[in-house]
Amino acid sequence: MPRRGENIFRRKDGRWEARYVKAISTNNKKLYGSVYASTYTEVKQKRENICNSLNKEKIKKSNINNQVLEYYIVEWLNVYRIKFKAPTYVKYYNVIYNYLLPYFKDIKANELNTKQVELFTASLLKEGKNGKPLSPKTVKDILSLFKSIIGYIESEHNISINTKIIYPKKQKEKERILSKEEFINLNQTLLQEIDSCKFGVLIAMATGLRIGELCALKWKDISLKENYIYVNKTMQRIKNIYSDNPKTIIIEDSPKSSTSNRKIPIPANLITLFKQFRQNDDCYLLTGRSDKFVEPRSLERKFRKYIKNAGIEKANFHMLRHTFATMCIEGGFEIKCLSEILGHSGSQITLDRYVHSSFDLKKSWIDKFSNQNISCH
Repeated sequence: MPRRGENIFRRKDGRWEARYVKAISTNNKKLYGSVYASTYTEVKQKRENICNSLNKEKIKKSNINNQVLEYYIVEWLNVYRIKFKAPTYVKYYNVIYNYLLPYFKDIKANELNTKQVELFTASLLKEGKNGKPLSPKTVKDILSLFKSIIGYIESEHNISINTKIIYPKKQKEKERILSKEEFINLNQTLLQEIDSCKFGVLIAMATGLRIGELCALKWKDISLKENYIYVNKTMQRIKNIYSDNPKTIIIEDSPKSSTSNRKIPIPANLITLFKQFRQNDDCYLLTGRSDKFVEPRSLERKFRKYIKNAGIEKANFHMLRHTFATMCIEGGFEIKCLSEILGHSGSQITLDRYVHSSFDLKKSWIDKFSNQNISCH
């Protein structure tokens, strides 16, 4: 089964053990400590208490009013870690240790200025981390996190930071979608010697499911009596920041927003296939087994084989979601209904993010307008 992603596990003697980083050695190695308890909840709380105590000890040893940014950035991460889902925490951890700390760690908080932030922004756009430029969107995400941390420093430590953060302008790139012909070809390819994974991709084509949502689906989430799919969790691989082995772990968690928890009607023409592949409730849909799952990275690899067999170039799994949304709009699908099926918090997100009118649709509408309103005789 997927790990919890928190370096918490059950021992052979029945107790729960939670590991934490208690110190960093002189050669920059993590030194771990452990706490034990009879339940998962209790051992997790014990570890949080110890981590908070360690953080307080660091604060006592420092001059809070005259600290460099490294101190406050790490403090912010420690304070808010319990409020974030594991994937979000890992994302912020990576941004902080890969970008913010290497650049700002030795600068005192009250000496940070706009020019320094502008130079930081320029370096990300030009060189990134390893000489590869970062996209304007990625840079904006990094700056947004930094802005939140600055706000925390100002409010919690009463330090005035006279800094203006300017986000880079980004060109909105049009997401590629599958053409009608490509969509049909992929559909036919999946039906050839169909298995549970191909069946799962077919479901995504018909519903716009995200890859992580599909990988986490179990048969207990499928109601063939009321004909719906209940999306209530997602699966993803994240960096293991709690231990050096393994480097990454698979986690299952609730979706990123409350609107992502949703019921999606099963298309009538897929009911027969659902009944054909039906397994016990605790089995994953993509494998038909309870002890084996297909993670997103593996499904993406399988998908590349499927599109190659279908004669399609340069396509990824998420493109199915874009294609589904666009085809629904072009077919007259009601926007609010589509937004709820996709799990968006509002209809405008659906329109802005996923819907891209094809040239044929534009031509159809402009011809319709002209025929009704323009006279050429």
